[in-house]
Amino acid sequence: MKALYKNLALITSLLFTMSIIGLAYYMFIFPERIANQTHLISLMEVSELKPVLEELYIFSAISILLGFVSILLHLFNRSSKDESNVVYIEKFKDKKESKNAQSKEEGDENIDENLKEINASLKKESDNKAKAEKLLSFLADQMEASQGAIYVTDKDDKKNIIKLFAAYAFVLPESQTVSYEFGEGLAGQVAKEQKLINISDIPKGYIKILSGLGEANPAHLILCPIMKDKKLLGVAEIASFKSFTKSHETLVEKALALISNDLDRGPEKVKEKK
Repeated sequence: MKALYKNLALITSLLFTMSIIGLAYYMFIFPERIANQTHLISLMEVSELKPVLEELYIFSAISILLGFVSILLHLFNRSSKDESNVVYIEKFKDKKESKNAQSKEEGDENIDENLKEINASLKKESDNKAKAEKLLSFLADQMEASQGAIYVTDKDDKKNIIKLFAAYAFVLPESQTVSYEFGEGLAGQVAKEQKLINISDIPKGYIKILSGLGEANPAHLILCPIMKDKKLLGVAEIASFKSFTKSHETLVEKALALISNDLDRGPEKVKEKK
């Protein structure tokens, strides 16, 4: 609608300008028109009307000049408003981008501080499984997650697999093991592609959270490969009832890097002690 009004204003301004030019020309030929059309006076008597016509010309010229000035001022004022709006929008964008950048920097600083804290805690543990479980507990606390698991790479009849190594709030009988071939299930797919995925629509029944109040299915899941020097060491899986943000993804990747050196020592080094 604003564009329509703007176009109408421009068209009417052009018509007004053209009408003023036409009026000026008509007034210039007005005496001859009177003489030719009415025959009340002759062309010889037109000169006698000159003083009166000059007054009319001056008055008309002033009116025409004021009309032009009014149009120019109107157009200039509209242009100034548009420029002001553009400047305001640009300043708003710059301010918003600056605020987002500042928030990101503050978020990164918080992540780094949390990582320093958990890293100091992990160094106190000598057992790799205990380190992995403590790391999962840390991530669950920071991300308000409900369940977590870390799988490590292994071989089974010459097949590449990942098997459960450490868990948080994961209900599993001691005699039962969990493993996936590369490409099998979500965890196996992440092991195959070696890329983090953030899922907000977990397949029904994929994970169940058990508590004293019953059981429920979380809706959000992050699966992240554990890498060191482009080598896959395992896969981490974090489930929650709340959605995960980009900051959460960054936190998971950086936190898992803290135990990558331990997992890189080989499967025999990360097996659970009996």
